Amino acid sequence: MNKEWLICNSSVPIKYNLTRSEDLIDDLFENYEVLSWFGRLCDRVSDRDLGNIHGSHDYRYENIIGKCFILGLNASIPRFDKRIKFFINFLENHINQSGDKTLTFGLMYQYLDYETILACYLPFLGYHSEDCILYITHKRINILYNFTRLGKYDIYRSDLSYPGVKREWKPYIVDPVLYEDGNIALPSIHDLILFSGMYSFLDEDSKDRIETIVNWIFGGDYGKIHGNLYYYVPLDPSYKAKSINSKVILPVLDCGKTDKGELPRLIFLCFILSHFKSALRSEWFLSAVKYLSQYKTITGRYIFPSNLIMEQTDSYVTSGRHMNVGEFKNCKNYFEIISTYWMEKIAVNCRESKEIDI
Repeated sequence: MNKEWLICNSSVPIKYNLTRSEDLIDDLFENYEVLSWFGRLCDRVSDRDLGNIHGSHDYRYENIIGKCFILGLNASIPRFDKRIKFFINFLENHINQSGDKTLTFGLMYQYLDYETILACYLPFLGYHSEDCILYITHKRINILYNFTRLGKYDIYRSDLSYPGVKREWKPYIVDPVLYEDGNIALPSIHDLILFSGMYSFLDEDSKDRIETIVNWIFGGDYGKIHGNLYYYVPLDPSYKAKSINSKVILPVLDCGKTDKGELPRLIFLCFILSHFKSALRSEWFLSAVKYLSQYKTITGRYIFPSNLIMEQTDSYVTSGRHMNVGEFKNCKNYFEIISTYWMEKIAVNCRESKEIDI
């Protein structure tokens, strides 16, 4: 019912996302948001720009490609596919290089930025069968599984001196064993985005490994890991210590008490996690559904407050601050359309999993 209502009332990007009708493609590229974000992608390809991968600015690759996914662009659209091949070709060349493997922040960024982050949205965009995407996916699955299967949460090594490191960081430096070759063994949101897009194309063994990884995030002691950021000290650092990535942040949710600082990421996070059975079985996900259900209307549609579905300049897509799907904000049904669309995406995954029905 909600799908039909959305098709009748939404702008072209949502219509295209829901129907994948080729008749809508020309209209799709007349939408103001599609033109804006596709233009950013075209500029990067024209300039052969492989810098500025990770970060909150709108010119960063992860935000451009994340918005392209949200807006419905994909491999079946020739003008989009033509640009994405630039990044696919880079990934193919990158994973076949055997450069300097000295453990530095540079090496860690190569694996994070030029593998995980560069690849993470591509399965959603239709590139799940590319050799480089398969390689990176299985590499990350195996690295993360080998740690998370142990069920350990004591990830710090505070007994080392760490000369020059800020005193307040010293108790929270990640054990060097967990990144000794430059590959980080702690799951990030970018790993989960990669796995969620690949999930339906993987064999059962790989799916089971992913479920073990996701289950670790919902383990009893995960919430006791300090703060949100992970701090690292390679053996030959460019800095004394720094954060490269963060833990997967699960907002505290209660209909009367919420973690308002992390609330904007809730919808996007629920969408990503809804691909995994371990997440759907968790108490946290049930709390999230309960929290979101308070915004369900008598029509069966949803109207979320603006902080749950914001569109904010220079902010991470992964933090849920780029949730518009090509709708004009002066549309009288804007909040109802965007809210219902995202909730429908989450509900579809829940129904397909047969774990929970929304």
